[in-house]
Amino acid sequence: MDNETTGISPFFEHSSGGFIKFIRTVRKYLDIEGFHKVYYDVLNLFAHNRIKRLIITMPPQHGKSIGSTVMLPSYLLGLNPDLRIVTASYGSSLASKHNRYIQRIIDSENYSFIFPDTKLSSGGNTKGYVRTSQEFEIVNKNGGLLSVGRGGPLTGNVVDIIIIDDLYKNAAEANSPLLRSKIWEWYLSVVKTRLHDKSCEIIVMTR
Repeated sequence: MDNETTGISPFFEHSSGGFIKFIRTVRKYLDIEGFHKVYYDVLNLFAHNRIKRLIITMPPQHGKSIGSTVMLPSYLLGLNPDLRIVTASYGSSLASKHNRYIQRIIDSENYSFIFPDTKLSSGGNTKGYVRTSQEFEIVNKNGGLLSVGRGGPLTGNVVDIIIIDDLYKNAAEANSPLLRSKIWEWYLSVVKTRLHDKSCEIIVMTR
């Protein structure tokens, strides 16, 4: 598809630095160190279908969630506002926090300049579209984003992209065989059943 078809600024063509350009445009205050560039380049490959399944492990306080669970969904919905994305975290409150952050990005002026076709409901003529702290729909498109805590339901949702970020709250949970078994069962019986042949997955964990 060409840029006229997608409504995407030519500045964000499918180049290796597209994702980093996006981040620097919509969140200029974020520090981008050398390791961030490597990380964002990998996420950029995922965004452009060069990678279908990805596991990320990073130490705490290195910006892994900002990259994979906030900035990446924002970017993906700009590139393709018909995508149906789910993000999952260890708790519903954390999942909702990420969701609200993504909404603020999409509402920003810089984002609208880059991706004019990706808009959220603001009342008026867009009143019929879902917009809560857990879920939102893209106006006049088929896409949207749902955020759930681990164990949460995905009934009735077809998922194009699932981003699983820190399903364990701390080391004690990660070392619990019982909890690991429950999470694995949820992944197999709930998450995997919502995916289709072209779905993509990211799993993000604290190293």
